Amino acid sequence: MKKYIAAALTSALVLASACKDNPAAPSQDRVVAGSAQTLQSLITGITSQDRTNYGGYYLWGGIMARDAIVPTINEQRFVTEFYVTLPDPSDFIGGSQWTGYYTLLRASQLLLKDASLTSMSAGDQAATRGFVRTTNAMSYLRLIEYRDVNGAVIQGNDPTKLDPIRTKQAVLAYASALLDSALTDLTAGSATVPFALPSGYLLHGDYSQTANLILFNRALKGKVEVQRALSATSPNAGSTAAALTALNIALAGAPSPVTQAYLNSGPYYQYQPASPESAVNPLPGSSNLVTDNFVASVMAGDLRGAQIIPAAKATVAGFTGQNRLKSTDPTNSSLQSAPLPIMRNAELFLLRAQAEIANNDLVSATNDINAVHTVEGGLPAYATFTSSAAAIAAVLYEYRYSFAYAGPQHIVALREYGLFNIAYVSQAGMPSPGAADALVQSLPITQNEANARGGNVTPVP
Repeated sequence: MKKYIAAALTSALVLASACKDNPAAPSQDRVVAGSAQTLQSLITGITSQDRTNYGGYYLWGGIMARDAIVPTINEQRFVTEFYVTLPDPSDFIGGSQWTGYYTLLRASQLLLKDASLTSMSAGDQAATRGFVRTTNAMSYLRLIEYRDVNGAVIQGNDPTKLDPIRTKQAVLAYASALLDSALTDLTAGSATVPFALPSGYLLHGDYSQTANLILFNRALKGKVEVQRALSATSPNAGSTAAALTALNIALAGAPSPVTQAYLNSGPYYQYQPASPESAVNPLPGSSNLVTDNFVASVMAGDLRGAQIIPAAKATVAGFTGQNRLKSTDPTNSSLQSAPLPIMRNAELFLLRAQAEIANNDLVSATNDINAVHTVEGGLPAYATFTSSAAAIAAVLYEYRYSFAYAGPQHIVALREYGLFNIAYVSQAGMPSPGAADALVQSLPITQNEANARGGNVTPVP
């Protein structure tokens, strides 16, 4: 990571901790840079930074996959830098999903050395390390989901050292090992974490309990291993089994039949527009629309289609949107405080289905796809798939309609299967300039990072 960012991270943690996400947390109003801080204030800073990072994570993948379109009249780059040209590494799109995560990672390193942690009981230390390391692994995963083959930096312990940019597989392997280390900590830790978590962690399951954090940890482990296994450029053969092992643990409590409440289970971000937080749900926006193809491709009778509503037609650089999701409606003031999932069980069924398809276990894959298809879609169950291609198409459909405006799940899967191509974006209703389409599958390494490295941004194993 570049030196000038690393040098500023100690003060950044103090600033981040000023934005509380839990009314039960102690006031941070009088925290002064350089003063001793409590473990609570340090954890509050990290969880707040994670929530801030989500402010870009939820959007770019949907635009890349041609599910979302953001025709903002005064800011054409939301359109042009995905459909016409590649994102400029020097602007806000090219710089997205980078610095904020390294702010979190360096802050986490400082926390794990802080006396507020090291003076606690062994069980409380272990539970805290498990939570922090799980959050760190998620940060690496989110970085690489958007940088893909461009790689990312694995943050070292020395803030003065310019750590190398690593390959996608190296970053995923590191995140996988970090999750295993976190699992060891959580297993040895106290039954409850020794700090107050944001209220969203208690909304759909109590994730202040280490037993539930273990499930979250294994969910992330499964996601990392699926991405390692299905990498289009350098797949890791052993990761399919590792993914299934982790996801089977994460989904061990699934009821039969699966319920919507269970699919929604997981930790969430909570938003509070009022002072002192002034943190607003980032989804509602007048230009946050969905593409015509997204609207036209929903299956008849799919309950998720009811979430699509008309919007004021907007056109930028010849690209038009005229529909939105209810979750992005700027006229609905209640959405400003609506929680958003960090990760929920519905995604885990689809991840497990991907691993099962890779194992040619189409019976199990069909069952897992149907868990989402029949409950969230309200659609008749699929008969057992007779080909991997049919099962993959079904997985992609479920990602598209259950995770619109929730992150890069759909574009990641399209990329894994080599299906994000000219044929895909040339379908009717797709925002596409034709054969000249930029086909943006990843965000670039930021210009500031390239400058710090003398222009050398080639990832190393």
